[in-house]
Amino acid sequence: MRLLRIDDLRSLVGHKQWPCISMYLPTHRSGRKEIQEDPIRLKNAIGEAKERLAEAGYPKDQAAKLLDAADDLVLSQNFWLYQSDGLVVFASPDLFQYYRLPVRFRDQVVVADHFSIKQLVPLFSEDGRFFILALSQRQIRFFEATRLAIQERTVPDMPKSIADVKQYEEAEDYIQGHITVPVARAPRTTVVFHGQGSIADKATYKKDVMQFLQAVARTVEKYLNSDTAPLILAGVEYEQSFYRQVNSYHNLQEEGIAGNPEGLDDKEIHEAARSVVEPHFTQSRRTILSHYATLSNSDKASDRLETILPAALHGRVRALFIRTDVPIWGKFDSDTLSTTIHDSQEQGDMDLIDLATVYVLQGQGMIYGLQKEEMPTESPHAAIFRY
Repeated sequence: MRLLRIDDLRSLVGHKQWPCISMYLPTHRSGRKEIQEDPIRLKNAIGEAKERLAEAGYPKDQAAKLLDAADDLVLSQNFWLYQSDGLVVFASPDLFQYYRLPVRFRDQVVVADHFSIKQLVPLFSEDGRFFILALSQRQIRFFEATRLAIQERTVPDMPKSIADVKQYEEAEDYIQGHITVPVARAPRTTVVFHGQGSIADKATYKKDVMQFLQAVARTVEKYLNSDTAPLILAGVEYEQSFYRQVNSYHNLQEEGIAGNPEGLDDKEIHEAARSVVEPHFTQSRRTILSHYATLSNSDKASDRLETILPAALHGRVRALFIRTDVPIWGKFDSDTLSTTIHDSQEQGDMDLIDLATVYVLQGQGMIYGLQKEEMPTESPHAAIFRY
């Protein structure tokens, strides 16, 4: 499954075209009945999108063509065998993309001149997502996680074990420490384990492990590229130490999950990782919310969309706080900077919070998706300005 990156999100944000269709639905990884319901959810979402297009006067045959690829997903048995917690499908005349993500989306269909990305905010919030690298010389696992879910990811070209990069064929027996192996390829002494080997043996062993972990680190860093989410290590102490020596990913957390992770299932790894990363997220959230409280009575902060939208359009929003479960319907004129808000959706309205997230991402600002009780104001939106 492809990893959704911040650059992908910004590309989606920059895609302006009519019509842009965004379809969100919760999915299931297991449970025969639940899995069977997932394609029905997508089929219903496609039907709703076609109805919205018809109401807007979009030709029926063009709507069918636009959603052909989505219809193909409904019928693909293989596609539904490999799901995460949520599925989002984006379709326009020039683009079709879908992502299976560790976020429990609510059912939603949006037809507009831009893609709706508000439900993706938790993945890119300062406190939304993190990665876990489970280190073992016999097995490497990589996970993407949020507070509520975890998903194992396949990292291209990732070494499966030390056997993929070891220097000598006998290294597997060496690592296991069960037998004595005569070395035929190099003039070194016989390998003996559990502290009984020579200094040369220990140096070779360390070299093999360092070479392995360096290959893993390079692969992970290439995969994460420009991502900013925290990375947590799970592994025995000396392997974590070796990895940190060769790591160059900027947001590797100082604390890791101690012990061999081979015997841990996904749920156990997730729980252990959350205990490590939660203090980081909590402190970050407290700091930025405290900053909002300090500025709330000045012109450096606001919880009024009439103020936030023009500022976001011009790249002035440093941090945007939103509730992702509350739409604010209305219109925003980017020429006059006027904002009209309605109590319920009217013809031609858009979700103005969604529009604000688009502008903030375009301006390289940070977005925090918060629960009602976490918001720094009674409003479902608030912002800190750069100037």
